[in-house]
Amino acid sequence: MNKPRHVVMQVVKRSSGSATHHVEFLMDDNFAERLRQLRSLVPPLGALNKQRDLVIDKVRVRLPNAIWRSGNEIAIDGGVDGSCIVIAAEGSFNCGGKDRRTREKLVTYNFSIARLIELHGERPEGETLYIRDGVFANDEPAESPAGRWVASMHELEVVMRVPDAPSDFDTLHDLTLRADGQPTQAGALSPHRASIY
Repeated sequence: MNKPRHVVMQVVKRSSGSATHHVEFLMDDNFAERLRQLRSLVPPLGALNKQRDLVIDKVRVRLPNAIWRSGNEIAIDGGVDGSCIVIAAEGSFNCGGKDRRTREKLVTYNFSIARLIELHGERPEGETLYIRDGVFANDEPAESPAGRWVASMHELEVVMRVPDAPSDFDTLHDLTLRADGQPTQAGALSPHRASIY
């Protein structure tokens, strides 16, 4: 992946409206190019195609690796159904899904695809892009609602950030490897550390 970075977007929840509901996904150069390609599939709305019987003005694509958070809860276990990005004819996108537990619709404000790609190209490598109420919030004043939201996301990030790509070894919770490669119980002490070389 070239220039990977996180994008965090505030989720508008109809019942509670809490600012702590948000979705996080990983973006890189390939992701940006894919957004460009998908945007080209949605024709602009004009007088000609408005008169047709069937007009496609949106494209919905799955976003399976997104992490959805509701307050201090995290839905890594797939607690959100239909995680997706919806790309509109106007050149904007939003993230959507449905909370499996409450059946509540989760959606973010629209954000410009061109602006997201521009930010990805201009901002320092590895910087997380925070988008609140459809506005890029990284440069907002600290005392503004957007600035306070970004600060709260930084606090949550320290506690809750999930590894981008957990290794396959993370599935072996109860076992550790001895130097000879044989599994032992996690509580047993081994005098040597396992080596991958």
